[in-house]
Amino acid sequence: MNFAMDDDALGLVDSIADFFERRGDARAIAEAAATSTTADRRRWAALCEMGLPVLRLAGPDGIGAGLLEATAVAEKIGAVLLPEPAVAAVVLADAWSSHPQAAQLLDDLCSGARIVALCGFDTVELSGAGEVSGQATVPDDGVTDAVALPARDLDTAESAIVVIDRAGLGPPIDRTVVDPSRPTAVINLGAVKPLDVLRLSNPSADRIRRELTVLTVAELVGGMHKVLADTLDYVKTREQFGRAIGSFQAVKHKLADMYAATEQARAAVQFAALQCANPDGEASAAVASAARWVPRSAIKLFEDAIHLHGAMGYSWEISVHLHLRRALATRALVNNAEAISLHCVSATSGAA
Repeated sequence: MNFAMDDDALGLVDSIADFFERRGDARAIAEAAATSTTADRRRWAALCEMGLPVLRLAGPDGIGAGLLEATAVAEKIGAVLLPEPAVAAVVLADAWSSHPQAAQLLDDLCSGARIVALCGFDTVELSGAGEVSGQATVPDDGVTDAVALPARDLDTAESAIVVIDRAGLGPPIDRTVVDPSRPTAVINLGAVKPLDVLRLSNPSADRIRRELTVLTVAELVGGMHKVLADTLDYVKTREQFGRAIGSFQAVKHKLADMYAATEQARAAVQFAALQCANPDGEASAAVASAARWVPRSAIKLFEDAIHLHGAMGYSWEISVHLHLRRALATRALVNNAEAISLHCVSATSGAA
């Protein structure tokens, strides 16, 4: 299995890492999360100018990267807890690129003129009259202009993506905030007229959801790498009993376990990405496995990192607890993957 990545995509990975480093976004996002939403239109416009949304688009206007390369970009995004819907934009732009009727939406998305969040883990209903109903979890950041939701046509059972203006979503019914860097709200849609409806084949809809799942959990892998590196630096300088706590065997073993968990999580994500690109691969099972494994591993790693940081791990000066919040929120979003995974195992056992 070939894990080699495209040079152009890796160039974007390096550019994004340099961009975040120059701006000090990791610190800025952590500080802003203590007081208000952290989404930033100017930062998003700069990322669009760098070509982030067109990462997977082929041709002269895109980079043409595969899903494997996109996971490397998602890791950099997750390392700084980027609030803007970056991986959703990558998946959405790829989906819209093959539909001429979505040309204006695609142009607005890729230019940064409109921030559109793909809320791909809920499915709403589309009536014959073209109205959308159902319940969905959407960004509650005050910056997102529109949301894109998977929909099922009640008359034909076909799949679609509906785009709804943020102003037309109505008041939230639940605003419980787990991740302050990326707040969400649950809303009820009652016969809402969408801005646009993009009809899809059912396999295309499944592919979009799988790719969104892979990139969403890839963000957590980036967070795991960042927190592991920060924790390693901390235990080298924090002293107890006249010695750096990193010299104690129990701490060394804990760090070794954290490193192993990080690499296993990355392997699960990369394997899922490659299976998605393989027409003969077990994409559904691989994605479901990553969706179950990675959030759980990330939560455990972040809890261990907080433990190793002591009381500092709970402070706003250290971003570990924000990564834990992101992982908890992500697990809640992708928890349907557990049912999918069990279904795949059952189907495989039955076939045997």
